[in-house]
Amino acid sequence: MVLQWHQFGFPWLVTAVHSLGGIIGMRLLVATGHFKPMHLDRQQKRLLWIFSTLYTVNIAVSNVSLHYVSVPLHQVVRGTVPVFTVLISLIWRTAPQGYSWRVYASLVPVVVGVGLATYGDYYSFTIVGFLLTLLGTVLAATKTVVTNTILVGGYRLKLPALDLLYQLSPLAFVQTITWAAVNGELSAAWAFVRSLQSDSNPDGVYPLVMALIGNGAIAFLLNIASFTASKNTSALAMTVTGNVKVVLAVVLGCAMFNITLSRLSTFGIGLTLAGGAGYSAVRLNEAQRIKDQASKSIV
Repeated sequence: MVLQWHQFGFPWLVTAVHSLGGIIGMRLLVATGHFKPMHLDRQQKRLLWIFSTLYTVNIAVSNVSLHYVSVPLHQVVRGTVPVFTVLISLIWRTAPQGYSWRVYASLVPVVVGVGLATYGDYYSFTIVGFLLTLLGTVLAATKTVVTNTILVGGYRLKLPALDLLYQLSPLAFVQTITWAAVNGELSAAWAFVRSLQSDSNPDGVYPLVMALIGNGAIAFLLNIASFTASKNTSALAMTVTGNVKVVLAVVLGCAMFNITLSRLSTFGIGLTLAGGAGYSAVRLNEAQRIKDQASKSIV
C-alpha cells in the first residue's frame, strides 16, 4: 500500500518502519503491564543477534534479486520454499519422524498453483539473479525453521512469541536502517519527502506519515500473529501458509488496483488454496491418528 499509493519506493525503510512498530508496540505492552520480558543471558542474546542477521540478510538477498529477475519468476522460485523447508527440516532433524507421502503430495498443488497465479514473464532474468533468488528461497526456508525451533525450545531459548518479537525488533530496526543508510535509501527518501512539501501538494507529507504509521501498526499485529502461529505449528505449515498468502495478495492487489485476473491465474489461485486446505486436512488426520494410537497404547 505504501509503496504503490504513495510511490514510496524504499523497501528497507518500510521494513525499518515495521521493526519500529514492533519496538513501540512491545514497549506499550510492557508499560501497561500486559507483558513482562524474560531475562536472557549473554549467549542467548548472541544467538538472537545471529538470528536477526539471518532475517536481515534474507530480506537483502530478496530485494537485490528483484533487480535481476522478473517478479513472476521471483514469485515462482519463492513458491518452492515449502520444498526447501522439508529438506532443511530433515537434514537438521527438526522433523525426525519425517513426512508421509500424503504431505508431499499436498505440497505439489501449493507450489504449482503459485506459479500459475503469478504467471508472466519468466524469461527476463540473469544467471546471477536466478542464483540470488534461489539463495533467498533457501534463506527464507532456513529462517522459518530456525524461528520455529527457537519458539519451541531449540538452541537453549524457548521464547514465547511476544518475547521473540520484543528482542528481535530493536536488532532488526538497527540493521535495516543501517543498510538503508549504506545503500543510499535514507538520503533518497529524505529527498522524496522534501519534494512532497510544495505549493502544488497542500497535504504535504501528512498522508504518507499516516500511511507509514498504519503500516507499522499492522505489521506489529501481523508479527504477533505470525510468531504465535509458528510456535503452535510446524515450520512447514508456516511456509504453506506463506504460499497461500501470496495468492491472496494477488487477489487483494487486483481488487485494490482494478486488475483483471486471467483464467490461468484464477486457476492457479484456486489450486494453491485447494492445496493449502489439502495439506491442513492431511496434517490434522495424521495428528488425530497419532493421538488415537497413543490412547490405545495407554489402554
